[in-house]
Amino acid sequence: MEVKTFEFVNLDYLNLMADGDNSMKKIMLEMLFEELPSEITKMRQLQQVGDWEEMKSVAHKMKSTLAFIGNEIMSAANIEIENVTKANGDTSNVDNLISIIEDVYPKAIAELKTEYSKL
Repeated sequence: MEVKTFEFVNLDYLNLMADGDNSMKKIMLEMLFEELPSEITKMRQLQQVGDWEEMKSVAHKMKSTLAFIGNEIMSAANIEIENVTKANGDTSNVDNLISIIEDVYPKAIAELKTEYSKL
């Protein structure tokens, strides 16, 4: 069995959920490719208009999506966004947190597309 090492993704959770079914894995990756860019764009738009209630909802939904990518940096930034908005806390750092997600996302997606091309 070939060992796959990635810098920006950890596919353990994806592999667990797909349970060895490559067609299921493909479907799950396709959903990521489709949903994640629009969710990140939506986060940025919500941050710009200060809609923290909707931001809380988007961050909560992204939590499970990001689990499939297995990138701790993106997941931690998203969890912090959710926690701050859930607690009606200081949202001044949300811009930076979204920037972290936006920065890491293309690198993670590139690795996921490499994996996808092998299925």
